[in-house]
Amino acid sequence: MTTLEENLQAVVQGEVRFDKVSRVLYSTDASVYQIEPVGVLIPTCREDIIQALAVCRKHGTSITMRGGGTAQAGQAIGAGLQIDTSKYYSKLLEVNVEERWARVEPGIVLDELNAQLAPTGMRFAPDISTASRATVGGMMANNSSGARSVLYGITIDHVLEQTVLLSDGSIVEFREIGRDEVPTGDSLEARCYRKVLTLSAEHAEEIDRRYPKILRRVGGYNLERFVDTSAPVNLTKIMVGSEGTLGIVLEAKVRLVPLPKAKALMAILFDDLLQSLAATPVILKHKPSAVEVMDKAILDNTRQNAGLEKIRSSFVVGEPAAMLCVEFYADRKEDLPPRLAALEADLRAQGLGYHYHAETELPAQARIWSLREAALGLSMATRGDAKSISFVEDTAVAPEKLSEFIGRFLQIIAAHGTTAGIYAHASVGCLHVRPVINMKTADGVAKFESVARAVADLVLEFGGALSGEHGDGLVRSPFMEQMFGSTLYQAFRDVKKTFDPEGIFNPGKIVDAPPMTANLRYGAAYKTPNPFTFFDYSEFGGMAGAVEMCSGVGACRKKLSGNMCPSFMVTKDERDSTRGRANVLRLAMTGKMGESGLGDEGVHDALSLCLECRACKAECPVGVDVARFKSEFLADYYTRRGVPLKATALGNVHKTAALASRFPALANAVANNPVVKWVNEMVLGVDARRHVPTWRGDTFAKQLGKRRSGGGGNWAVTIFNDTFTNHYDPEIGIAAVEILERGGCSVAARRPAGKGPRSGCCLHDVR
Repeated sequence: MTTLEENLQAVVQGEVRFDKVSRVLYSTDASVYQIEPVGVLIPTCREDIIQALAVCRKHGTSITMRGGGTAQAGQAIGAGLQIDTSKYYSKLLEVNVEERWARVEPGIVLDELNAQLAPTGMRFAPDISTASRATVGGMMANNSSGARSVLYGITIDHVLEQTVLLSDGSIVEFREIGRDEVPTGDSLEARCYRKVLTLSAEHAEEIDRRYPKILRRVGGYNLERFVDTSAPVNLTKIMVGSEGTLGIVLEAKVRLVPLPKAKALMAILFDDLLQSLAATPVILKHKPSAVEVMDKAILDNTRQNAGLEKIRSSFVVGEPAAMLCVEFYADRKEDLPPRLAALEADLRAQGLGYHYHAETELPAQARIWSLREAALGLSMATRGDAKSISFVEDTAVAPEKLSEFIGRFLQIIAAHGTTAGIYAHASVGCLHVRPVINMKTADGVAKFESVARAVADLVLEFGGALSGEHGDGLVRSPFMEQMFGSTLYQAFRDVKKTFDPEGIFNPGKIVDAPPMTANLRYGAAYKTPNPFTFFDYSEFGGMAGAVEMCSGVGACRKKLSGNMCPSFMVTKDERDSTRGRANVLRLAMTGKMGESGLGDEGVHDALSLCLECRACKAECPVGVDVARFKSEFLADYYTRRGVPLKATALGNVHKTAALASRFPALANAVANNPVVKWVNEMVLGVDARRHVPTWRGDTFAKQLGKRRSGGGGNWAVTIFNDTFTNHYDPEIGIAAVEILERGGCSVAARRPAGKGPRSGCCLHDVR
């Protein structure tokens, strides 16, 4: 163990992880970057973080805070110690409904916070599309906003107070105070106040000239919030959006807003993307709560996901080039239809759009919104080495300039010989544009940088922001001096130096960043392996291509809905998420786990709790199929190391079941005998407390053979009579037969033939 690891373990209660698997798990987020940390701390309490800072200061090790790991600009990765607050340090501490505020720990996930607040009729307003896994701490670090910022504003508008751990180990409370209450003296807290107020006063004219005059602007430090010398002072305004570079937020008091009493949604289809953007100022006159756009590329990608395609086909007419989702809030449901009708009439009168689908019922609205919420993953669903990537995906301009701006933006994309998917917040002029680039080639990396520079120039020309909500991170920090000018860039450096003189907090973000082409996840030197596989991955260009479909957006980290991923829902551990497993596999295949590659025990451990339920295949926006990867891995693993007795026993369950079903009473009595169960636990690792599934003598095959067909014979249907239906749950098979026969089908059953893979068998036997 390293001295740093030993010192941390001696003073914290949480999990200290310096093993290779943990380090590679935390080497990526949802960005194009990869930096392996020296280690990971998963704190259980505030004191763990305080002690970790003291240890890291002693060792000269930097700290990067992490929530859901959904950052798209590389903010959540770093070479020092990663501190993950999402597993334990994630509580709702206090709620005051009358005063409309809540106190939270930074690791609480937005959806989980709002679920706990729902009985009070309140919510935390910023509603980002990654709400199912993004943490409030990450939202504060990024100054996130979401679809309804046109109504609610952005995160900085909803943070009232913060308990902050400063770089010298002192703990301070940032809240609104009068200018006459600003601390004096030589404490770090006092120096921070002085520096922020002095810089904002000295550079007031430059701030007014350089900071974009739009709602959706993040980037740099928020000095503009302190220019008004008559206003109170609240240093949460400098902390929010600082990407963890100035201090660690231990707690926050956030503003709450009432839940809307009634909602309606209209999906408007367009033949032309730019026309949909030109329609936005017209729509804004009707006071919507949200106006979101999805282009044809994103809409077409829904066809790769069966659930999303079903929703799409239920209301989309034709082949639209773009869709706007326009939402309205009201105090009464009956107030909504007239507003929908007025909007449709206005758009029709101006020849904007060709189809208008309105919904006033909440379940139907939720289904349509689910398409928009999946847009991030869908935008990255490109197969092959060239992928849609995040680097110019967050520009923002005034809504009235948006159509012209995006037209020019698309010209830049076309000039570089590529395309891009487009979606997001038309209401506030912030669209997410992801060009398709092969980052595994030198030409691709050069194109990556060239597009970024051209877009930065375009943003400046339109008086916009390089980032509307996703932040600076590793990808946009190199442009800070160009965007804000040398005077304000030096002011940003002064802020950083004052708050963090030793550079311990998330270095290389906002100021003094490495080149945007450093620390890439892929890059020209990246080699994609092509191992022998049992399954066909040709549509992805091989198994590595299938694994690389995971872009890191983290939809697999949700816990309140769906089935992906059941093991993560229990453990809340990154290793047990679909993303975590895909990352470990990718890095093992490319040699980052050591010489043993896919044979590494760490890979085996990462896959061990995968239930092979394939919920990931169904629910992941890009259909990452970890169950299939696990089968491939185990086949190779067992070939190298031999097949364990447990795997052999379970792999031959079809033989055991066939024999047991001939003598079910005896077999069930023996299997549930305490002595036999104890032996099974000792030998096979099957917990003795488990009830062994009951073998049935009246197998599905026998019952089906005795049935007289009840179908009309219009269609011939064959049911695959698998081991478990046949020998354990025949009533499920019979129920399926009855339903099919009532539908006019003639049903037959078929048993698996030959020596190919069967339920529970081992793939390695096929080799």
